[in-house]
Amino acid sequence: MAAEQIECHVCGVGNPVGTERCQACGARLSELAAELTEEELYARRYQPDEIEPRWVFISFGLFLVMAAIALGLLPLIIPVYDPQGFPGIMITIILWFIGAAAINYVSSGKNFIEPPVGGLLAAIPTMIFLASMADVYRLSDGAYVLGTLMATMMALMGAFVGNLLRGERDEPSPPKNRRSRGAKPA
Repeated sequence: MAAEQIECHVCGVGNPVGTERCQACGARLSELAAELTEEELYARRYQPDEIEPRWVFISFGLFLVMAAIALGLLPLIIPVYDPQGFPGIMITIILWFIGAAAINYVSSGKNFIEPPVGGLLAAIPTMIFLASMADVYRLSDGAYVLGTLMATMMALMGAFVGNLLRGERDEPSPPKNRRSRGAKPA
């Protein structure tokens, strides 16, 4: 029996690796061939399994609420606080990082894509608001576009940091090398 064979899950017959169906019973073997090894699972431990729209909407809402508080409400309460122009963009970038880290910390899965997508969607009206409220510190439109992109990038970084802070609840252990030091591969 050759080493490069897949055992059929229905009848137990060994089949060549590239075979789509079992030669004995006709069962599909593509699912068996698609299974990941322990090393591949460990390497993919931080990759998201699928996009969850719910977390995009949660991210969008959280980012808009944070922006409304930091850029709209605080200037009304604290007269010296003026987030126009560059300071407003920097505040937004920092808020997006913190918000994405918090979202990925509390989320149940590996959600790296959802906070940046929600951040991009929320950054557009936030930058429009910053541009509309600027009277003295009016920046170019390119600066606000760059601010949107930077906030989105920081949301991606924040999502990764949030995942690291949370730690993996079901993190697979690294694959063990089963060879002894003196053994050489054949």
